[in-house]
Amino acid sequence: MLKMPTLHGTDSEQKRKEIKEYFKLCYKRYESLFSIVSDENAYFQKADPLRHPIIFYYGHTATFFINKFKLAKIIDERVDPRLESIFAVGVDEMSWDDLNEAHYDWPTLAETQAYRDEVYQRVSKLIDTLPLELPITDDSPWWVLLMGIEHENIHLETSSVLLRQLPFKSVEQDSRWKECEVVGDAPKNELLDVNAGTVTLGKNKDAKLFGWDNEYGDHQAHIPAFKAAKYLTSNAEFLDFVNEGGYSNNTFWCEEGKAWKSYTHAEYPMFWRKADAGYILRTLSREIDLPMNWPVEVNQLEASAFCKWKSQKEGVKITLPTEDEYIRLRDESKVPSYLEWTAKGETIANINLEGFASCVPVDTYEHGKFYDVIGNVWQWSRTPI
Repeated sequence: MLKMPTLHGTDSEQKRKEIKEYFKLCYKRYESLFSIVSDENAYFQKADPLRHPIIFYYGHTATFFINKFKLAKIIDERVDPRLESIFAVGVDEMSWDDLNEAHYDWPTLAETQAYRDEVYQRVSKLIDTLPLELPITDDSPWWVLLMGIEHENIHLETSSVLLRQLPFKSVEQDSRWKECEVVGDAPKNELLDVNAGTVTLGKNKDAKLFGWDNEYGDHQAHIPAFKAAKYLTSNAEFLDFVNEGGYSNNTFWCEEGKAWKSYTHAEYPMFWRKADAGYILRTLSREIDLPMNWPVEVNQLEASAFCKWKSQKEGVKITLPTEDEYIRLRDESKVPSYLEWTAKGETIANINLEGFASCVPVDTYEHGKFYDVIGNVWQWSRTPI
């Protein structure tokens, strides 16, 4: 189990060893994800038309370390200024981003691997030699190091999605990235009560774990009682929406959703494929019969449209939760904190791609009277970012 180092402690040298091991595991784990790419040419394809080619994401996370260290004046010399420019900045999902390939001179896979190897050695040496005072605070060079590790962990998940978008012929299975084999009928979903209560969001400055800027601050709200689905929406539930013409009925879609449909010509979720007997699902490295008891993987616009369709079908208003409601659900379900479950070595959710490189059935991980309050898929809210 990956375990993020805490910022506190009494033994600096022990903390140094802990951080070095965490860096090594995360850095090499990220590299191993790309082992499923069986065709080197695929590194230079855009898995998604609104993203860079795959080679960018392989080099970007290493560049992030060097660029941040240079900006923070932790190092004086770069590893490779050309690569640290071309791998520096990604693109968002906007159609107006700079996606003109004439503007990019991508390095070869061998060059990129050599660069990653050199960055690994440089960062490892820094870990061995940088003075370390505890606790680690946001003005410490070690904060920058932890930022680089967590940045790579974010890209582990986002890159796994891009790799699923590569042509199936360009990937192969790797035993380090096993996928769940448990499939079956979906459980019947139902709405369960969540009691009223007060929620508090925001990380304190003395928190024990690294955090991103947008995690800090303080927000409190009183949340009236509401109902929430016992399970995540399964493929079986969403299939009803698809079969009843949900994608073609614009009454269920907001203006942004209609524009997205027009741009993508979507008729069903991205990772579904039409087959003679219905649909199959593209996973990281396989195509399997649509697992009805796995959660559906959709974007926020699709999730919102499903809720409007479900509202009409059930005769009751159903929406995505607000961020506050989601936290209230988590509090009521008594989901342990990250520190609590990792301290015990427990697996309480399908999270961090550690158990499986795929979803698992929606009735696998129980949290109070609900399931998958955390984990299994990225969960959407209706709270604007």
